[in-house]
Amino acid sequence: MNEEIPDALRPRPFGGDMERWRSETERAVRFQAACAEQRGAAFEPAGAVRTVERTPWGWIRWGYPLQTELRFDDAFPAEIGVFAPEGRKSWRAVAARAVWGRRPAPTVRQLGAADLPVAVSVSRLALLVAAVLLLTPVLDEYMAAGRSLLVAGAVGAALAWGVPGVLALATRRHVRVLDAAVPHADRVHRLLALQQAVASAAAASDVAELRRAVGTGHRFLWDGLGLVMAADGHGSELEVVEEYEAAYLRLHTASVHALAERERLEGTLTELDAADEDVDGPPGAYRGHRRSRLVEEAVPSGVLDEITEGLDELAAGLRHAQHTVGRVAGSLTAEEVRHEGR
Repeated sequence: MNEEIPDALRPRPFGGDMERWRSETERAVRFQAACAEQRGAAFEPAGAVRTVERTPWGWIRWGYPLQTELRFDDAFPAEIGVFAPEGRKSWRAVAARAVWGRRPAPTVRQLGAADLPVAVSVSRLALLVAAVLLLTPVLDEYMAAGRSLLVAGAVGAALAWGVPGVLALATRRHVRVLDAAVPHADRVHRLLALQQAVASAAAASDVAELRRAVGTGHRFLWDGLGLVMAADGHGSELEVVEEYEAAYLRLHTASVHALAERERLEGTLTELDAADEDVDGPPGAYRGHRRSRLVEEAVPSGVLDEITEGLDELAAGLRHAQHTVGRVAGSLTAEEVRHEGR
């Protein structure tokens, strides 16, 4: 039975940035309303509006069930995509990052008094225009002007839309995508929440153990997606994910304690620096044989134990430093009193 994840630890869109969440969601709603108006249909915001958050390890499509109003607490990860943790070792890994999870954000432009929804990638449109401008003069020598323009446009469209599609198929094994409707997807959501919390702590501090943990968390998410998509019922795949949850939760608890001790120590040093200034002192989804291979190749959850122990030692060291600084400051104060008594 794994430890329960606190309510405060749940996935949050854009790292908890409510202003960005609201602007992105309102733009998506406006886009859907403009599309419905162009089709001559009434817009009913009863479905889920999705916006994309890109991360160093993949992407998240946040869903918002729009029943009455936009509420931050209603956001949920409708889709999670994770790139293979091998990074940039092969051209397929680089191509996977270029073509997966990169849908353009929906925008609405004004054309007269009407809203014009636009969801065309600027890079694709630029490639199409470049192909037409470069190929048309060359093809004019071999065919009629109208036909050369048509052929150049077809080639440009094939390059702009066909090449990314082919690359997506060729790099499919370098990305894992989990939909919220998949059974046991909530297990990955809990891993994602812990990954967000540890990544936020690592960004706010220079603790090497936390930076290592963020990289390990990428591997946990990669393994977790594959194991959950391969699991049927409550097999060994889900047991591995439960171990990930427990290990990551222990790591998060250790990181919170370590950062709290560092904050206390920094507060003590700041107070001493202020006191020194007063006295003018110095400043201080798989099947078949691949399912069993996923379990065998999954990184052991115990890999975080070493990092957790390092954070515990860091917290203990910071506590010792704080006590030492306090004792030294106290003895110096006593010496000053005795000196003034003379």
